[in-house]
Amino acid sequence: MVFQAVGKLLGYRKQGKSLKDRNREKRGAADEERLCLDPHFTSARVLETDLLMLVALPKGVNMDEWLVSNVLAFYNHVILLYDCVSEFCTSTSCPTMKAWSTHFQWTDERGRRRKCTAPQYAEYAVSVAHKLLSTEDLFPTKEARGFSPAFRPAMQRILRLLFHLLVHIYSSHFRATVSLDLHPHLNTVYLHLLLFCAEFQLLEVAELAVSEELTTALLQTDRRPGSTS
Repeated sequence: MVFQAVGKLLGYRKQGKSLKDRNREKRGAADEERLCLDPHFTSARVLETDLLMLVALPKGVNMDEWLVSNVLAFYNHVILLYDCVSEFCTSTSCPTMKAWSTHFQWTDERGRRRKCTAPQYAEYAVSVAHKLLSTEDLFPTKEARGFSPAFRPAMQRILRLLFHLLVHIYSSHFRATVSLDLHPHLNTVYLHLLLFCAEFQLLEVAELAVSEELTTALLQTDRRPGSTS
């Protein structure tokens, strides 16, 4: 035990960072977290259209089928965005799954919560979302079958996980997103998902509070036809 303690102490002294280095890293992390609020970036979109028109239920379309088609699209877009920055999201750079000052814990099927790294959380999220989307009882592919009572809660869970991935990208990997010129896509997907959830009351307001400042900044610079942003 003594040798282990001494070894850890020596290892820490050898590999430990100076106070100056740690302060520099903290400032860099803070700058990263605020970068997404820069008006130069919040105004970027891939679509110059009214997103509210895109989320509204079209006439003659079954609501559950409309929700499914949109959730599938959100799933594909968010996973692609995260894949693009996943090389920067490691157990070292992201030891916890967080968005700004909020840390997310993983909750398994038995309701047990545990801390995990961001890459682990992302892997669990993708796996669970894919499993739910592939469940015939929840998302029927045969015309004769209806949607079960468990459909809406399952969809809400998927959207909640996708939202967590999006806000993590914003707070921890936005600089990489900008360097890849993907921030217009990120902004568009994020706003589209939030407006969709608001339209159909899929996520609680309290759940979205973690990114309230970002949402406000994006809405203030929302580019619609006729705007001059």
